[in-house]
Parts: sequence; C-alpha cells; structure tokens
Amino acid sequence: MAGDAFWKQSNVYEFFGLDFMLDDQLNLWFIECNASPQFVETNDRSLGFLITMLSDMFEIQYAYYRSRMKRTLDVIKRMQTEIERKGSTDYEKWRGEYKEAVKNRLEPEYKISENSSFSLIMDENLSGADAYFGLIDSECI
Repeated sequence: MAGDAFWKQSNVYEFFGLDFMLDDQLNLWFIECNASPQFVETNDRSLGFLITMLSDMFEIQYAYYRSRMKRTLDVIKRMQTEIERKGSTDYEKWRGEYKEAVKNRLEPEYKISENSSFSLIMDENLSGADAYFGLIDSECI
C-alpha cells in the first residue's frame, strides 16, 4: 500500500521490523511494523542474527550498486562513442537508455551468494502477479 512513497533506488534502503504471531490454530497474524527498528544485542543469538543481517544487507546493496554502475557506465561509453563518431547525439534516446540502466536488477556476475539469507520476493521489473513470483494471487494486486 505504501510502495509509491518509497524512493525506488537500490542504494537507498530502510529497515523495517515486522512482528507476527501464530494463534493456537497456527494462523499467522501481522501485529505491527516499525520503521527503523533498534538493533539491540540482548544475547549471543541476537548478536549473531544482527551480524548476519547487516552483512547480508551490505552484500545485497553492493551487488545492486555494482550492477547499476556497470550498466550506467556502458550507456555513458556508448553515448561518448556516438558523439565522437557523429559529432552530436540524440540526448532523448540516451535518457531512455539511462532510465533503463538504473533500474534495480542484478547482472549475472553480481549475484548474491548462496550463503546469504536474502530471498527476492518482488521484482518491479516484472508485471502483475509475475512480479511476486507466485506469492500473491493476481486478484490481490
């Protein structure tokens, strides 16, 4: 519901704390969502969780950043080559290519390691129910 309010760029992020509870019939209930939750080490287990979570977050962010920079530099180099060859260029064409290059997607060489706890649950580059990998029914979108 609030997705339109978020800046959709992979180098911008925020952590959210989501609280869920199971009832006695094992139904999952959403309790609350906290923006910018505290990262407080209360015991060795929570410390391990925090270290893993932050390490994964840096790996994810770095992979998306490198992917985006690879595509962006490619657009700039191709535009520069065209300018050198023709003496001018159609900047409107390049704006469209740049807009495509900066979308949040991973290049194959920058995949997230299999040791990471990361799991992609939504891809805004896909449309409709496909964007949610079958996790949400199309009538819910």
